[in-house]
Amino acid sequence: MATLLSDNQRKVKLRPEQENAKRLALLGVDLSKYPSVYHREVYEPIHSRTDRTLFGPIMRGFAAQMLYQVPDPVMLTHIVTTRCNYSCGFCSFADTLNAKTNEMSLAEIEKTYASVGKNLNVIVYSGGETTLNRHLPEIIEAAYRLTPVQSVYIISNAWKPELLLEITHRIMQTCPDLHLTWSLSIEGPKEANNAIRYTKSSSWDAWQNSVDALEALKTIRERYDYDHLDIQLCTVCSPSNVEVMDDWYLMVRDILKPDKWNLNLMRRSVQMTGHDLPSFQERRAKRDLEPFEAKYLEITQRVKEDVLSGRLKFLYHTSTPEDGALKSAVDLISQEENRRTVVEDKPMFCCKAGSLGAYISSEGEVSGCEEFAHNPIENKSFGNLRQADFNFQSLWQGEKARTHREQVGKSRECRGCTLESQRNYPSILVSFNTLIKAKQLAGQIR
Repeated sequence: MATLLSDNQRKVKLRPEQENAKRLALLGVDLSKYPSVYHREVYEPIHSRTDRTLFGPIMRGFAAQMLYQVPDPVMLTHIVTTRCNYSCGFCSFADTLNAKTNEMSLAEIEKTYASVGKNLNVIVYSGGETTLNRHLPEIIEAAYRLTPVQSVYIISNAWKPELLLEITHRIMQTCPDLHLTWSLSIEGPKEANNAIRYTKSSSWDAWQNSVDALEALKTIRERYDYDHLDIQLCTVCSPSNVEVMDDWYLMVRDILKPDKWNLNLMRRSVQMTGHDLPSFQERRAKRDLEPFEAKYLEITQRVKEDVLSGRLKFLYHTSTPEDGALKSAVDLISQEENRRTVVEDKPMFCCKAGSLGAYISSEGEVSGCEEFAHNPIENKSFGNLRQADFNFQSLWQGEKARTHREQVGKSRECRGCTLESQRNYPSILVSFNTLIKAKQLAGQIR
């Protein structure tokens, strides 16, 4: 006999779905615009027996340092293009954005990955707008075939949500052991975001693109069981959005609910020579913090409190909840280190850019970080891959690398550095004290 439900029982059963539909309508999201939410092309998996766990790279990194050797990088930031279809006043690549460049080809990138070493665990793909490189899926698949990478992060302005969905469907099928994270740029409520993230067409709604992409990616994760997919939102705290940051944080936490929210701090990079933002040295000479710096300290402290209390979830889709909590704790430690940097407190760890963290530009410059690679006054590139027959190790272990590695943490551009992927994360992974702190912090997360 069929079970009869009362009206109240029906309401309870349908409530989550109804509430989500109401939330999407409030956000202006119409998923029916995107065919790839409901249909996908089928791809064959790349067969691999590579050990992609983090334990081996960390142990080899520790061993190399104890023996005074240079380890293979554990983390790589790879700029796949400097082309971008947005124009944002806080962009750290302002001087070179959309300049005519000779980007590395897919074949050149494959040769490079073949020699990057056996420790590589994380790759951050950035730009420019990453998806403007039409070979992005093939580049990620090359990394999966040729390196032991376990996690890939793609930073994108989400200008075309359907394209992000197509890339996700492909990578989730061809690279079954890969953890893919989209980090979608968004700077505040719609009006503020669209004023900050300038686009040439007034009809191009940058805010809606990012929110649509967030919700569409969440949907295909559930529909197609993409258990190794995370979707994050990324905001740069700057003078342009400081006034709306409190309201924006509440919207992210209580309505948008991404898997994680990254709040980065605007900085005056070496590629912002014409920008009117004072340098970190000039700002500290005034003693008082700039309003956007003070707001960054305030909001990141609230983030920490809310993550620990369970009001804000960093929902990493890892193999175990404990692994997810540990990743969340590492994020909180990275933000704490940035807070210390802003007020010039003693750092918790030494920078490992150039030893455990590597950087490759779109034209093949290798260095420890983007600040070293592109400094127009005192360039600290380890060399160009095209001049080394794409042998990464020949540059990584070369004389230039040894010379510039000694300047890590000491150079003028290092003061005030808050580069999470190039400074903080590679350094946290090989600091016993910081890893112990992360483990303890993870145990406090509800």
